[in-house]
Amino acid sequence: MQKNNLLQAIKDPFLFKLDLLEIQNLSLKFNKFKKKKLDLKKKINLSISSDYTTTYLAELLPLFSANHGIDSNVYESEFGSLNFLSRDLNNNFWSNKVDIFLLMPSSKNLKYLPKLNENIKTIKKNAKKEAYFWIKIWKNIKKNIIQTTFDPTFNSNFSQIDGVKFGGYLHYIRLVNSILIENLPSNVDLIDIENLIIKNSQTKWNDNKIYNLTKQPYSMNTLPFLAKNICSIASGILGLSKKVVILDLDNTIWGGVIGDDGIDGILLGEETSEGQAYSNFQHYLKNLSCKGIILCVCSKNDPKISKEAFIKHKHMKLKLEDISVFVSDYNNKADNIKKISKVLNLNLDSFIFFDDSKVECEFVKTKLPEVMVINLNDDPSEFVEKIESVAPFYFKNITKEDFNRVNSYRKITLFNTERSESKNLDVFLKSLKAKITLEKINKVNCERSSQLIAKTNQFKLNSKLFSPKNLLFKKEKCIPISFKDKFQNYGIIGVFVYSINKKLKTLFIENWVMSCRVFSRRIENYIIGYLKDKSHRQKCDFIGFNFNITKKNLYLQNFLKELGIKLNKNNSSYLIKLNKIKNSKKNHISLSK
Repeated sequence: MQKNNLLQAIKDPFLFKLDLLEIQNLSLKFNKFKKKKLDLKKKINLSISSDYTTTYLAELLPLFSANHGIDSNVYESEFGSLNFLSRDLNNNFWSNKVDIFLLMPSSKNLKYLPKLNENIKTIKKNAKKEAYFWIKIWKNIKKNIIQTTFDPTFNSNFSQIDGVKFGGYLHYIRLVNSILIENLPSNVDLIDIENLIIKNSQTKWNDNKIYNLTKQPYSMNTLPFLAKNICSIASGILGLSKKVVILDLDNTIWGGVIGDDGIDGILLGEETSEGQAYSNFQHYLKNLSCKGIILCVCSKNDPKISKEAFIKHKHMKLKLEDISVFVSDYNNKADNIKKISKVLNLNLDSFIFFDDSKVECEFVKTKLPEVMVINLNDDPSEFVEKIESVAPFYFKNITKEDFNRVNSYRKITLFNTERSESKNLDVFLKSLKAKITLEKINKVNCERSSQLIAKTNQFKLNSKLFSPKNLLFKKEKCIPISFKDKFQNYGIIGVFVYSINKKLKTLFIENWVMSCRVFSRRIENYIIGYLKDKSHRQKCDFIGFNFNITKKNLYLQNFLKELGIKLNKNNSSYLIKLNKIKNSKKNHISLSK
């Protein structure tokens, strides 16, 4: 029974709302639990350094990591170590095998908190000094960093106007934080502590008594909320945040049941407070779509009637063109969500499902445990707050591919339709008039390339991550792949990173990823052909790579088998002779320069 409670907690997006003592007990049980029994997507090493005690926080992070699909080894440096580690970048802390650094500075260690009657020019100059100390550190660290902003102090200089007056401690802290934000590099994510305090207003954040006892500045009850937000950002960095929203319709994006109430009878618009709440929720969903989140409908309704609301209702913020896949019938929702997954060619663990029915939510939870489920059965004016409290999305680096994603997935449906109707695959692929571009890595495309390496699961050799800064450092040995055909310009859809070992006569692929949006176009055949040619030119006899077999990368497994490579579950290291690689399929792709 205890084991079931633990497993349920790990799957619960609202784990952070449980009682602190219960969470601490679950955390202790989790540390003894065999993680192999869990389907955790990524394994990472996380190192913490702080200006204060993080022991209680560190104890919770493995549990909340698992809650976000991450198997994390958490390493905690000595108490108060950040103050000296930040001044010694040659320390082993920075060179250890770490995927993400968690840095937690304290406003208590700010050097230049304003004195009374200090002039504005001096205050601004000092704030820059404080901020640029950290900006310099960021420039020298290539790995991913999660860092908390400076926290509001216990004390103030000007009481209730401390945050809106030069010379106020809170104003100064905000000034330092704003300079950090303006100079944020792509490998650094900030956790906005002041925003967390606002969102977690029901819990006292600062706790003088706890600080005096343990040198921990925040109260014990804030720990789950803080742990959840740290792990949410880590999941975003690792590409585990949600990409697809599955929407019910009745009493979810409008009030009432359209089949019974008709288009004019549903609650939507400014005429009623409830209707306004549903309009606001639709506005939120549309905004998600604009940032690259894919919206799909899964409803038990007559399709004609439900689509009519999108076309004819004057207060509908969402339109049919905002919906990538629209399923409205009377089949069970779990099966329909699986169909949507196949159409989009995206894994179910990238889905989040919103429905007002507890029965439907429990059914989907049971049948599809990979899908995050949020029951919206309460006040519609609180829908957005409820969803955002879980922090399921990640918008650090929004690229042009994100802006075009919804349209891209709608056109994939056209591609799949034409392909299914074609009797000859080679004739069909030739008709696409496909062109590929092998780009040079630069400051413009490094964000998207790093994002792809983190997010991609189905076509990815291994779990090795590269921050944008890492990729720029690779120079010509990192190649982003752009692709277009008669349907659309897909933008950057893949990237590979390689190195040459002349002594071993080996071209080693450090990682290679490709978006599932362009599967079944033989792009992988083109790239392996390119890599073989590159190997010949570099006088290499072998291609090497590390490949981790997972449940998700079946497409890549099948491709490697087609090349004549025998896969081994017990060995992830491969060294293949060039003349043993069989790449016989014609790709019908031309190089665009």
